[in-house]
Amino acid sequence: MGTASRYWLLMRIDSFGKCRTEEVESAKAFFLTQFPELSDREDMPDREIQRQLMQWFQNDDTRRQMAEVCLRCFISHQIQEFCLELEQKFGKNHDFTSMELLPLVLDSTLRSPRQEMDESRTNYPSVTARILQTFDPDKSKLSTWTVRMVKSDRFLKRFLLEHGIEQVTDWMILSYMNPGRLQRVLLEFDRTPAEINQTLQLLDSYHQIYRTQLLQHRKAGEKSRYPDPTALQLRQMAEQLSATRTISPEQILRELQELAQLLRAERLRTRKGLPLDNSGNPAEINRTSSEDDSNEQSEFLAGYHQQFNTCLAQSVKQVIQARFIYLQSKKNQKAQNFLKALHLFHCQGVPMKEIAPQLGLKDQPQVSRLLELKNLRSDIGRRTLLCLRACVLKLAQCYVNPVQLQNLESKVQLILDKEISTEIEKAKKESHIGHNRVMNSQLAATICNHLNSQKEERA
Repeated sequence: MGTASRYWLLMRIDSFGKCRTEEVESAKAFFLTQFPELSDREDMPDREIQRQLMQWFQNDDTRRQMAEVCLRCFISHQIQEFCLELEQKFGKNHDFTSMELLPLVLDSTLRSPRQEMDESRTNYPSVTARILQTFDPDKSKLSTWTVRMVKSDRFLKRFLLEHGIEQVTDWMILSYMNPGRLQRVLLEFDRTPAEINQTLQLLDSYHQIYRTQLLQHRKAGEKSRYPDPTALQLRQMAEQLSATRTISPEQILRELQELAQLLRAERLRTRKGLPLDNSGNPAEINRTSSEDDSNEQSEFLAGYHQQFNTCLAQSVKQVIQARFIYLQSKKNQKAQNFLKALHLFHCQGVPMKEIAPQLGLKDQPQVSRLLELKNLRSDIGRRTLLCLRACVLKLAQCYVNPVQLQNLESKVQLILDKEISTEIEKAKKESHIGHNRVMNSQLAATICNHLNSQKEERA
């Protein structure tokens, strides 16, 4: 039988928890009617088929219900194949089979769209439901998206964790790690202050080079989530660390992998070793999903902080560049004076009245009019909000279902607006301090980093 059968053969879990194959006659008749030329082909053009099925499924089309059934059949095959791969890869050493995995992620029957909608409002929607709700045939293959969604399923992740498996790469673990948490972990492993400081520098270099470039690539449309560091990135890290120690790119890679393994072991240690409850089962199984939710919340917050930093840096760059270009049309070196005043004020903490004579200006009001800090902060805040809102909603898709996302969307604007306003207010209060002023706000630091990087590029 050709591969077209994947669109009408359903893999499902029966009442005994076993995986069964069921031929859906109505789906077979529908598929062969809609795609008669494909019935005997071995090399199925799945991308085109799935794009058409999704179009019928998402629109108010008479073929909507049968298109959904065909998609569910295809998804069920991909789920089964992925569970078999997990068994082949980890089952022997970690004592489990695919038959233990399938009931966690495979549906027991075909359900109508109305049943799925009711389920998503009350409980955690099934993997198949979430795949159908989020799949975009223009951005990925259904097989690829199915694997991604199965990997992210909380019940599957919990099962694998209980068997000592964490399905995240070393590079994802390091990208989510923050210095404060890393320091606490290293202290638990009795590392010396010198070792801790060296490891913190390594993580900082990794974040500045690997994580920053990864975010830039994602903005450019690349889909790779956490690829291995390139040889160039490793050389850049080695060069950055050369001020404090001599280290080769190969040693950088080894140290990063060792650090990731240590953090992975710590993550597993904190999630395992739980006592049995009164029923004789591991306490983890009978807990609510609060611990799992807490882990997801930590991952979300780490991703959010990355996006906040990126959006703020991007907005600072755009606003300063726009202001500089505008001032270039003026006389008396206003554009260059603007950059110099910004640097003196934010990077060196020089008061405006002391900046004036350095720029050949009369007094503080002239510097104030040149900088227009109120408008500058307002423009940065507005751009950051627009950027961050889009990033947060996209990030949230990995953690909430579409109904929750719709409810969240109405609240995100207010939440982000409040946080950005708080950051802008911190910068405003700093600017009102007279002598001995140190600019510690994130906005001031971001402006200073941008100005310094521009200096280095021009050097």
